[in-house]
Amino acid sequence: MSEASPRLYVGNLPYVAQKADIEMLFAESNVPIKSIDISIDPFNGRNPSYCFVDFHSQDEANQAMQTMQGQRVRGRPIKINLKTERRDGGAARDRLATKTHDRGWRAQDVPSLAVNENAHVYDRWSRDDAASRWTAPLDEGRRLYVGGLPQVPNQDSLNAEMRVLFQGWNIEAVSKIISPPEYKRHLPGSHHFCFVDMPSAREAEDAIAMLNGKKTPYGGSYQVQIGRPSKRPTKVMREQLGYEDPGKKRSRSPKRELQGSWRRQG
Repeated sequence: MSEASPRLYVGNLPYVAQKADIEMLFAESNVPIKSIDISIDPFNGRNPSYCFVDFHSQDEANQAMQTMQGQRVRGRPIKINLKTERRDGGAARDRLATKTHDRGWRAQDVPSLAVNENAHVYDRWSRDDAASRWTAPLDEGRRLYVGGLPQVPNQDSLNAEMRVLFQGWNIEAVSKIISPPEYKRHLPGSHHFCFVDMPSAREAEDAIAMLNGKKTPYGGSYQVQIGRPSKRPTKVMREQLGYEDPGKKRSRSPKRELQGSWRRQG
């Protein structure tokens, strides 16, 4: 059995940093690396502010620890240490309760849905195609808005909830839970929401017909409809891909090729 490769934690990353930025950092420092383990959100392109880097030898890992501490990625100084555990997951005893407002004005705590190691529909740590998904599902009419949700504090529980709701469909990705705008937070009922990517526009339409208005286990009703693009592109699209708002001066920085085109061609 082969020995595990030396691994270092690289933290304090700006949220827009991508795998290519980490590769460039180590290449410019002349420190050879074996691989990079980074999670990229397929909905907004953000990383969780850290990643892991594997090395061929302990000498290379030591070189990185000694020479790269505080070097900058997209203007932000990084922190390197020996921590090798991810922040997601966690023991069942640490699982936070889901909060629902569907049975009165005061929030009620209910147990978050039990999950297993395969809870995530789209495993951000094992996939490297997030950039190709940022806008394609919206362009193709297969990203759904799912509203009327309680506050689910555990991402794996939210994935499990969506698996149950969309039982029979092979959903492709589930976003993080999103808090309602301020004006809705004082209204009765649950107003958190998320986005779910379907395999096709036809299946998205079928899901809307069957699930919109369906009762939730908490006493409210789901709102399921086609997701709409935000008024402004995300920070990743503006900074990482060189995308500019209409009417603004175009950036002179060339667009980055990150795991394929960020918009599929029709």
